[in-house]
Amino acid sequence: MPVRPERFAGREALAWGVTLLAGTGFALLLVLVRTRWEPLRSADQAVADALNGLFAGNRVGVGALRVLTDLGGTPALLWLLGVGVLWFLIRRQWWIALYVAVAALGGMGLNAVVKVLVGRLRPVVDVPLSEQSGMSFPSGHALGATVTYGVLLLVFLPVVRPRLRPWFASVMVLAVLTVGFTRMALGVHYLSDVLAGWLLGLVWLALSAVAFRQWRWGAPPWRRGEPPLSAGLDPAPEDGLRPVPRQHAPALPRPALAAVELLVVWVLIAGLLHGLGLLLRGAGPGARPAGWDSGAVRWAVGLRTPWLDDATCVVEVVGGTPGIVAGALVIGPLGVAVARSWRPVVLLALGLAGELTLYLVTTLTLPRQRPDVSQLSPGLRPTASFPSGHVAAATVLALCAAVVVFRATRNRWWRLAAVVPVVLAPPAVGFQRLYAGVHHLSDVLAGFLLAAAWVAVCWWVTRPPRGEERPTPSPGDTGDTDEGGKARGHRPGRERDRGPAGTEARTRPGGGTDARRASARGELGRAAPRG
Repeated sequence: MPVRPERFAGREALAWGVTLLAGTGFALLLVLVRTRWEPLRSADQAVADALNGLFAGNRVGVGALRVLTDLGGTPALLWLLGVGVLWFLIRRQWWIALYVAVAALGGMGLNAVVKVLVGRLRPVVDVPLSEQSGMSFPSGHALGATVTYGVLLLVFLPVVRPRLRPWFASVMVLAVLTVGFTRMALGVHYLSDVLAGWLLGLVWLALSAVAFRQWRWGAPPWRRGEPPLSAGLDPAPEDGLRPVPRQHAPALPRPALAAVELLVVWVLIAGLLHGLGLLLRGAGPGARPAGWDSGAVRWAVGLRTPWLDDATCVVEVVGGTPGIVAGALVIGPLGVAVARSWRPVVLLALGLAGELTLYLVTTLTLPRQRPDVSQLSPGLRPTASFPSGHVAAATVLALCAAVVVFRATRNRWWRLAAVVPVVLAPPAVGFQRLYAGVHHLSDVLAGFLLAAAWVAVCWWVTRPPRGEERPTPSPGDTGDTDEGGKARGHRPGRERDRGPAGTEARTRPGGGTDARRASARGELGRAAPRG
């Protein structure tokens, strides 16, 4: 359907108007904060006091705020800089990887510089809900969330189906707003800090995107015929950006059968753990553990030294919830980038969900006292010793990562690299749990058993069907395969794409083609009057 040039001109004018408005708003807030304008200070303090009174004493609400607030800030920018850039490098999207790196580094740099220049102290509330260091203006989490989710929106918008684009954009905007609200509710930022973070992030995002589009598309934004935002940041083929091909094998080829198999094995593992737990407890909850069981804990506790305490603290973080979540956020996206399939994400989700539910059910139905030694991790549930959740989660993550690598490549060096974490990480976490005095040796071994058995069934239900082949690649496809597919096909930059009129289009260096540039502007050319 032809699109009138006036509509594109109107959209560009609106985008520039929003950017100018955001820049003006940030500059105004900066001046008002620096001059300590009393009405703004009163409004900021009133909002901070109201939110603090609303959430103070609400443990569930505060816990939810602390989880949601980590969706933004420096952690999100570091994830974008690390995983995001590596994702695009794996897909050979060199220029997009460069843009993502520049956007993330620029966001972190802007946040640090403005905080130092303004030097605003953090809010003072009646009941502090979170301890934060550093300056308050602007909110780094709000700025980081704006840049992170804005980049994801701009990069992946072209490969989202048109009818789903409003929903995709709404999710990104909701994530940004949620992060900003959590910073105010936790009492670590004023309202003006959060607004400034949003506005500064929006300005940086807009300017960097405009500069990159002008560089890659070869047309300034004010020129008539500028491609719309839905055409993307880069004229390279879209197939490299699409997480999985349009036609791809399902991650669970037999979902009904897979559900039955998972449920049956889950029940069997739960029953096995319950039986082992009863056997280890002996005559009752008060029975003393076997000599070999308690002796291993006393041996590990006897090795304590200051430097080993510090080293095991790092291992505890890796095997705990923060480390497992961070590992999943790295392995999942990179697995999709390599395999061009949702199978790695499904494998991780099933593995970690099954491990968590097995751990919770076992510890609740079969309480076991922790070792009677001095513990380095106080505050743990005293009857949640069997099995070790840290060991089980670390083993599941390492095994799932190895399965993803073995399915994606036959290169022996990559496979050897995937085996190393399986050999080192679970034993290291197991030793740390003994060293900290929070688990018996049998608890650690039960964690290994739980994880190995559950990952085995997850591998089985997510295995590619025998004889599965990759769908016929479309023009401009990178030629990558999914797990179980055939060997990789053409590499980007070495194939010829067809232009919008069915003619052969010239290949651009780095995998880009003139076809997308021509197709993005073709409708404008047809709609424009010929003179």
